[in-house]
Amino acid sequence: MPKGDKFIALTIYLKKCGMDELKMSFSEIEKIIGFKLSDSAYSYPAQWSNSESQSFAFGWLNAGYLTRQVNISEQTVEFVREEVYNSRKRENVSKRVTQPKMATLPVADAIRCIRTYFNETVKDTHGRYLSWQHCYNAFILNRSNVDENTFDYLALHLAFYLASWGMYRGSSFLLQKDYKVHIPIVKIIMEKQYNPLVGITAEELIKNKNLDLLDEVSTRIRKAYAEEMPSFNGVINNATDTLVTKILLGTLGCVPAYDRYYVQAVKQYGISTGNYHRESVKDVAKYYLTYKDDFEIVRAELSLHGAEYPTMKLMDMCMWQVAFEKNK
Repeated sequence: MPKGDKFIALTIYLKKCGMDELKMSFSEIEKIIGFKLSDSAYSYPAQWSNSESQSFAFGWLNAGYLTRQVNISEQTVEFVREEVYNSRKRENVSKRVTQPKMATLPVADAIRCIRTYFNETVKDTHGRYLSWQHCYNAFILNRSNVDENTFDYLALHLAFYLASWGMYRGSSFLLQKDYKVHIPIVKIIMEKQYNPLVGITAEELIKNKNLDLLDEVSTRIRKAYAEEMPSFNGVINNATDTLVTKILLGTLGCVPAYDRYYVQAVKQYGISTGNYHRESVKDVAKYYLTYKDDFEIVRAELSLHGAEYPTMKLMDMCMWQVAFEKNK
């Protein structure tokens, strides 16, 4: 079956409507396609992404439309013609948030670094850069599944992603464990109370209620590992900031990974202190908002290839590449 045939009725409807943009309710779409949308479509904006990895998207992509905004609470989605969307991108007339005085990384350099990193991702179809995409997609697509088999499956994904990015090296307590050590962490992350953190926008990330959730889930991850049998006699398993944030990036997409390169870059350009706490997370979100129009253009482009890239993944890619090039 060609991609999108299941949603051909939506494609036909959009082609016939002739509108540059339109807003539709989920129930209207269900009437057009003749069956009920998935539970995930009612719960996660990522299910409405313009990514070709999801057959659902071909319902509007094949008609020449893109989704622009999804409102889960109102159960509505806005569609816009692709040529109209691209024209508005070029105009780039939206107002910008005032740039923080200390941030000195030019947006042109930031975007170039994001693109360079992404080009490395797609260069090798089996490269380690793709391990984030595989892990993140697995967690996004299975958030409504809470059975033991799913937890086991996601723990295996998480383990391989972490191994790809150096979390099983030498002195790490994880080196002495099998992948099932991550199952308690997976169960925590999959709790519904953390849904607001999934692919969170920069605007939402600076809100205290969401920073509270971030603090809570980080603390619980550390505690869960500490409660496992020590890998080394008398030494409690210590989940470092790097490990915790790599987990959050690979499963919820809500913070950058605070590894050596990220910390180096944000400190060098005065974006944040580089220590993992709510204020530093808020600082990088504010940097994103400073150049939101520019970053959203590249985010939309990247999200057409395999995954809906959250804002904090872009910041992770950017800072990692900045420091990597500096250290060459």
